[in-house]
Amino acid sequence: MKSSAAVLALACLACVALAEAAEKAPAIPLPPLKAEIRHRDGEYGPTKWTWDSVASVQDPVTGETLYIGGRIGGLETGHPGHWALGTDGKTWRELKGASAVLDPLRKQALDARALAKLAEAKARCVFYDALDASKEAEAIKGEPAALAADASKKTDALASALNAAKAAGWESEGLARAKPLVAKAAAGLKAAQAGFAQGRVDAELLKHAFTAQWALDEAADALASSPGPREGACVGVDPEARCVVVFGGSHGDYALNDTWIYDCAAKSWRQVWPATAPSARFTAPLAWNAEKKALTLSGGQTILNKMVYQKGEMPAPAGEWSFVVKENAWKGEGGTAPGTRIYRTIVPAYDPCVFDAAPRGDRRATDAWLAKLPANTWTVVPNPPAMAAERDWGTSVFDPDRDRIYFWTGGHCADPSNGMSTYHPGINRWSLSYVPEIMLARKGMSFNGRPDCANHTYLHYNYDPVSKRLICTAEGGTGIYNPDTGDFEANIPHPFNRQVYETCSVGTPKGFVVWGRGYFGVLDVKARAWSKLPVKGKLPGPTCDGSAFAYDSKRDVLWLTTFLGYQKPSGNIWMYDMKSGEAKAMDPANAESIGKAKGFNNTIRESVYLPEADIVLYNNVINGKNVAYDCAKNRWVLTNIQGKYERQGGHSDTLRYDAKRGIVWNLNAYKSIIALKIDAKTLVLSEQP
Repeated sequence: MKSSAAVLALACLACVALAEAAEKAPAIPLPPLKAEIRHRDGEYGPTKWTWDSVASVQDPVTGETLYIGGRIGGLETGHPGHWALGTDGKTWRELKGASAVLDPLRKQALDARALAKLAEAKARCVFYDALDASKEAEAIKGEPAALAADASKKTDALASALNAAKAAGWESEGLARAKPLVAKAAAGLKAAQAGFAQGRVDAELLKHAFTAQWALDEAADALASSPGPREGACVGVDPEARCVVVFGGSHGDYALNDTWIYDCAAKSWRQVWPATAPSARFTAPLAWNAEKKALTLSGGQTILNKMVYQKGEMPAPAGEWSFVVKENAWKGEGGTAPGTRIYRTIVPAYDPCVFDAAPRGDRRATDAWLAKLPANTWTVVPNPPAMAAERDWGTSVFDPDRDRIYFWTGGHCADPSNGMSTYHPGINRWSLSYVPEIMLARKGMSFNGRPDCANHTYLHYNYDPVSKRLICTAEGGTGIYNPDTGDFEANIPHPFNRQVYETCSVGTPKGFVVWGRGYFGVLDVKARAWSKLPVKGKLPGPTCDGSAFAYDSKRDVLWLTTFLGYQKPSGNIWMYDMKSGEAKAMDPANAESIGKAKGFNNTIRESVYLPEADIVLYNNVINGKNVAYDCAKNRWVLTNIQGKYERQGGHSDTLRYDAKRGIVWNLNAYKSIIALKIDAKTLVLSEQP
């Protein structure tokens, strides 16, 4: 038996060989897209995006290379479309279908879905606000009920249009498949709207709206005239029928099991609906079997049914399937109906309805518990009944306008999805606003236009008090999240390289400010425009695992703390004046005894300004005491803040100040929440470690 060292050495050599082979493999050319492909933020500078998880085959009629699906993370919605590249290696042709019957109906379905989704989001906002009964009834009878009524009317109109539509062949089958889905949506919307109109909002009504908007989305797919966005599509060529078959793929939030045929001679698409089909999957080989005169499929991946660190896929069910084009038939064991998606909601932490169904909590009881918190002592908050997925290597963000805390991050040992976990401190509950996505190529914008957070988000995102939006800088651009609609409303390019380990951000009265390598600027969300801030003096650059950034509302300044290099604390703090643009090193007292002490020799990231105490509190701990910067006396200090819990004082902390309650919230990565009630009168600042 070989030694473990030898096995490890062989494995390393194999990895090197694979990496070298991948580097030598020719890059897939990019089609001539009308949309802008942004730069890709890299650790050492901007790079170019590649076309990831795209399937390619050769057209048996034209000889063109067909590229199906895949994703380019630098696109606004990630989807480049499906393309044919000519034999000259230069001429591109988009493989886009069209149907005079289906296309208008599909648009109707998507319009109705958008309204239903918005009604659900507005109702969920009311639900988690947990208002007094009379105020809640008034709120739900307003915009949520009106939106649900409008969505219901549009869905009814779609149902009538489907019944009146005339089509033949595959288009007729699409109409037939859409009808029951639209009927399902109509029933759900009517139930939700009736409840809202009566002044009620509960988990059951939210689920009616949730189910309805997804039924409309599935109906839109049934009415498509060409395959929708997908990664890892299963694609094969039938040389006798002279066509290309496309099966399944991943949309990020769900996997597909639809079947499409591209007629190479007619250059046209059609969706087919066999009696049965393989279960939803992606990245499975679909190969021609001359003996069977059929395309065979086996293996592949499907949606993972549990949360696993940095993983979103698992093997699809075993067994071989064959598809005969002339019969429009799949043959195999253990099939399911075509058009049956597998959603990420099979993981409870990815299902918004699971959080809605948990006991909502009592605002008065929560207020009473918080009022009894001991001063200047970290206290464990009781676990909410439905727990968010594990997040790590990133901050959390407090929204004072809506009384929420957002937790959006991935990391080495954490959830790799882009879900927006939201904590409601007033009722000690988590919520989820959309079904999270995990893309096969983890980086860049998703098909829904959401940025990724499959790796560290550090201080990359923050709340903008000007626009009242959450701003998330990511590798594919800057995402703008609207808490009132529960989703990202836009994403835009940024003029800097968002270095994954260094970029810092903070919300200020001037807007969302970014401090990065070679960039210091602010975002005007309304104008969708970035601009550099004036700097008089010199600001340091941020450092990997060694930078903190906080806004001081009393002085209207920013406090920047950064290491000299990786795990090399500087002991210094810099101030930037938002009014004058002056920047200067503060050279605080106690730099050697506290600013460079053992509590700082690993990481620094979280900091928060506490106006009552006039200090900047850090997540770092020395001798069991939280470190702070005394702004008035320009000195490093230790506080008498008590409480040391497992993993506190490292990369898992997220410090957010709740001015209304006088509480610092720490949403720890390991699903725990600890709270600190600040009492400036009994807070002791010491210069002695």
